[in-house]
Amino acid sequence: MTEQPETRICSLEAQISCEGGMVGKKDIGLKTYLRDTARYADLWNGGVFQGRQIVKAEELREASPVHVRSEHDEAMERQGDLVMKQYCNGQRFVVLALENQEKTDYAMPVRVMIQEALEYDRQLREIRRENERRYKAYQEGNDSTACREFYQDEGEFLYKVRSADWLLPVVTLVVYWGEQPWKGPKSLHEMICFDDMNTEMEQALKKLLPEYPLHFLDVSSFCHFEYFRTELGPLLEIFQKRNSRESVRRYFEAGDWHRQMDDESWSLLEQLTGSKSLEKQFRQRSERKREEKGEEEEMGCVIDEVLEEMAEERAVIMAEERAVAMAEERAAIMAEERAVVMAEERAAIMAEERAVVMAEERAVIMAEKMAEERVAKLAEEAGMKITLTATAECVFNLLEEYGPIPSELRNMVLAQKELQTLKNWQKLAARVRSVEEFAQLAGLQMQRG
Repeated sequence: MTEQPETRICSLEAQISCEGGMVGKKDIGLKTYLRDTARYADLWNGGVFQGRQIVKAEELREASPVHVRSEHDEAMERQGDLVMKQYCNGQRFVVLALENQEKTDYAMPVRVMIQEALEYDRQLREIRRENERRYKAYQEGNDSTACREFYQDEGEFLYKVRSADWLLPVVTLVVYWGEQPWKGPKSLHEMICFDDMNTEMEQALKKLLPEYPLHFLDVSSFCHFEYFRTELGPLLEIFQKRNSRESVRRYFEAGDWHRQMDDESWSLLEQLTGSKSLEKQFRQRSERKREEKGEEEEMGCVIDEVLEEMAEERAVIMAEERAVAMAEERAAIMAEERAVVMAEERAAIMAEERAVVMAEERAVIMAEKMAEERVAKLAEEAGMKITLTATAECVFNLLEEYGPIPSELRNMVLAQKELQTLKNWQKLAARVRSVEEFAQLAGLQMQRG
């Protein structure tokens, strides 16, 4: 069957409408996670209504996120992320739509406006169909509840919408998960150029044009996670701290709010952050422990293991850096060895030139012995230098968690040649809470500026 032009248009527009959002595993994971009505209600109440329980989870029902309009030879389709309708006493009274974004969409106000307009258009078409059905039943005398004149005036009869008909409000929440700040417009006015107009015309047009602002939740800048009542709160807060291991560590140490998160929340957090620690610890170890100890086990011990795993990852990075430094030092040693070999060859030639076989042999033996001793000494010095430098870097890495390290303090640590002293300083740096406290306890006096 030949594909109709309008069908191709619908497919293309559906594809275009998805660009700029979240795609792949993250998008599927978020939609699945937020289909839970308690979480969906909590997202709106915490992210929009400052913790007031406006949206009731028990009154929510999921609806199709596809918005379609087809009339004659024209067709339009938009694909949203998630839509739910709230019912009360069997009656619908609001449509709540959700759009997840990971990248900035510079057409977002218009995109949301079109999707909401299509939903209003769908409601109107439903109203017209119902009115026509009831009008036909009234004409046939099959509707005992029909009023004497179903359509009260020509306008109602012509457009099939009566004065008693009402639309349900449609509201869209844009949740932004990106790491970079949102650079796009947050209202229709920000997409319109008023620069070439005089002030009077600009003010007049702005009054005529609806501003159409976005209802926007930027997860990376949100600061009132106490508004949330479900596991969505700690999930969003941990996600916000995803790029700072120190912030995550302090969050875990500050309280136990994160312990209310279930396996589904940890699984989504893995997908959103790509954390290897979470993937390894919370998916594998927690499953093993639940099999051994039952479903009621708390997540506290698993969280401790995550912190340990994060520390191990950091140790691996330090080890890799140390290996690079050792490789560089080894290259220097090999260069020294090559120089020694060249010196040996030159000594042998000089011995041969003295024309005495015994002297030649003796010179060679002496040169070999000297070379061996020098190589051993260089290797020992290089090894000690690598160890001292690596230990000092460990001290710096620990202290940098608390702020910049003064160059004076850095030079004093690098100048230390006693390995045991540096090891003691490394242990001390892991316990202190500031660079100044470390300098004081280590006995490193810095000049006060």
